[in-house]
Amino acid sequence: MQTKERESIHIVEEPKRQELIQTCYGLIGCMQEVHKQLGPGLPEYIYQEALTTELNANGFNVHKELEYHPQYRGQQMKSYLKMDLVVENAIGNIIIECKALNSLTEKEHYQTFGYLRGTGWPIAILVNFGASPKAQIERYYYENGIIKVF
Repeated sequence: MQTKERESIHIVEEPKRQELIQTCYGLIGCMQEVHKQLGPGLPEYIYQEALTTELNANGFNVHKELEYHPQYRGQQMKSYLKMDLVVENAIGNIIIECKALNSLTEKEHYQTFGYLRGTGWPIAILVNFGASPKAQIERYYYENGIIKVF
């Protein structure tokens, strides 16, 4: 994505923010279905593929392992972020970071926060399919340099 597009989706007006949050409910439903079908104990890449299939089946435009080149001092970097899944949305893209761990640590949170800051996109969902009895799902909203749980 170009800088102009990125900037236009960074600050989200309140009605559109609510629409993004509503979209998250559909995404979370897909995550819960994957966990219900597969349960814990599989490798992360299995959950990524299953979630991609589930999201596509539910009409979401999803990109697996999307590479994004952040900017530094107004210049696009050669280095890139490689996010597990990105759901394309006209209002603002949604990052989905998949894990298959006993529990999440600061490392996974910081990685997700880095993706939000690096892209400027408004929402990230961190999902841990390794949790039991249900998937651990955390949602984050990013605006004006501040990351909030919602």
